Amino acid sequence: MKIELPKDLRTFAFRELTVIEPNDTDVERMLTQIFEMAIKQGRTAGNVVAAKQYDEKRTSLASTDHLVGFDDVRGRAVLDGWLRASVVEMGRAGRTRATEQMQYVRPRTVAVFRSGFPGRGRHRGADLVVYRELLREVMARRPDEGEGKAKVWINERFRAAFGPGVVFSDPPKWAATYDGNADVDINALLSLYFLEEFEAKSAAPGKDVAYDSPVPAATRPLGTDVLDYIEAYGDRAPSLVMSQHLAALIGLRLFQLPLRGAHATRSLIETGELPADMTDAAAANPLELYVDFTGEKGSRSDLLARECVQRDLDVTRQAFWDRMYCLSLRTAPAVRPIFDDNALAPAEKIAQLVSARSSGAVVAHLEYMLSLIQNENVQTDDEDAPPFLSAMAADPRPITERVADVLVEALKKRGYENAFKWFWSTGGLETDVGILTGTKGVKSSWSYAPSDTLLASLLSVAFARQGGGAAQAELTIEAVLAQFERRFGLIVDRPPAALATAENRAAAAKNFEAFKYRLQLLGVFDGLSDDLNAQRVRNPLINLMEDE
Repeated sequence: MKIELPKDLRTFAFRELTVIEPNDTDVERMLTQIFEMAIKQGRTAGNVVAAKQYDEKRTSLASTDHLVGFDDVRGRAVLDGWLRASVVEMGRAGRTRATEQMQYVRPRTVAVFRSGFPGRGRHRGADLVVYRELLREVMARRPDEGEGKAKVWINERFRAAFGPGVVFSDPPKWAATYDGNADVDINALLSLYFLEEFEAKSAAPGKDVAYDSPVPAATRPLGTDVLDYIEAYGDRAPSLVMSQHLAALIGLRLFQLPLRGAHATRSLIETGELPADMTDAAAANPLELYVDFTGEKGSRSDLLARECVQRDLDVTRQAFWDRMYCLSLRTAPAVRPIFDDNALAPAEKIAQLVSARSSGAVVAHLEYMLSLIQNENVQTDDEDAPPFLSAMAADPRPITERVADVLVEALKKRGYENAFKWFWSTGGLETDVGILTGTKGVKSSWSYAPSDTLLASLLSVAFARQGGGAAQAELTIEAVLAQFERRFGLIVDRPPAALATAENRAAAAKNFEAFKYRLQLLGVFDGLSDDLNAQRVRNPLINLMEDE
């Protein structure tokens, strides 16, 4: 059914509620801007035209003194293959996808921002949220210092963690170059030399508006996880490993952000009371993502993980309805003072918005809105639209629900599509750092099954001390499971409460054994006893740093 909406209603963007714009994104390419804001203290400088200059930059690099033997036909071919395999992610551009260009420089070093691309549009505001939460967390841990010193502190930590061998010019360009002395990975060195071929641009404060989250428990981990990780390992772990872990951690938290927001918003609509995720930034993670480690397709454990995905896809659909419900209220002139009141916390604004749904002024506004939509569809080619709208006008339910139904019907194709794009892209369905596996076009195949990189990332953060400090070397497996559940909303050894059948409990018990076997393969677990307190898990990054 095609329902025409008045021009000012043809949107489902409501970042005061969602914070980000749900759509497809790529966390690995997002690291470019996160690194840039960390080094440039919140500023950015784009040069998206440079993305089309691959041939020019490769040819220029081949002729420099940095490389020897790459300036003939064979050498240029080898360099092209090396850059494509290890340094640059290539892709297609334009409506016909006929033009090849660089998508982003792989984040082997903090210097990747010197390229000037990718543009920030595809990040959906998430990169800004990550930096703002990181800054917020630094200021919370260092309350005697202001925002300026917190930005400098972040700059120094990111330089140490992700910029070995990199020096920067003075602001406003912060031009990154190789210092010529440090021992760095050969691919990182090639990346640095390649980046030096790009002109550094002057940075300026970003123009995107940063929205404070009404669900702080969903956004705060983007700061706490990154900061705990960098404080524990920043000056010791290999920068490439840290970049991979950072992408995995940020990806998981961005994947969970709309899910936690959805549960909180639904609870608020149903009860009128603010749930814990909206009032306590340190609230326990309420999600129950059962993650399969058996790898046995069709097994009960695999099916249980798939059921959890389907449950969360339903949550995603409901979240779109709830967003339209709140957004329709937001259009009422009577509620505008709520969002102009800077003394109100973001969650309180949403709570007052929902509580205004029964006020006479809001009800009258929504009745008028529905009549406008009906008028817009008098001369329509879709014969189903007028009867549907007439039925909505005569429906005895509250006008808030009826208008939400109409808006969802009019916008759901693009709205659901964008929300599902966020789901699979932040879930890492097509990457090796995500929580989702399956075939992109077949939602029934999607399962929660963390990659080895994500598992190592979660373990590393679990061993990092919350609030900062040296990382722990060992934890009991029971303590690891407790952190996975309370902190990350991931369950391994039991099914979700709503699916706790005898069959599922037996499957979860087998999954727990598979989890321990995966830890053994990672070289971090020895099960010498049936006593969970005696079963110890070692910190994977400490093992790696000792090997180094």
